[in-house]
Amino acid sequence: MNRQKLKVRIEEFSRIRNKPVPDRPSLAETAMFVEDVFGLTLTDEEISERNLGSIAAIEDFVLKKLESNH
Repeated sequence: MNRQKLKVRIEEFSRIRNKPVPDRPSLAETAMFVEDVFGLTLTDEEISERNLGSIAAIEDFVLKKLESNH
């Protein structure tokens, strides 16, 4: 998956994630999104604000994870 396609999928998810706090997905829900959409398996250590706390962080994390799986 190229960077542009990845960015589009994450931006779609960001519309959900940027809802007010009570409706905002948790880190666990964000991790499930990443695993389901990109076919990745995340460790407990990877499920963090650092990796999943912002759209830019998710994009960088997913790209690195996809590259390391090939």
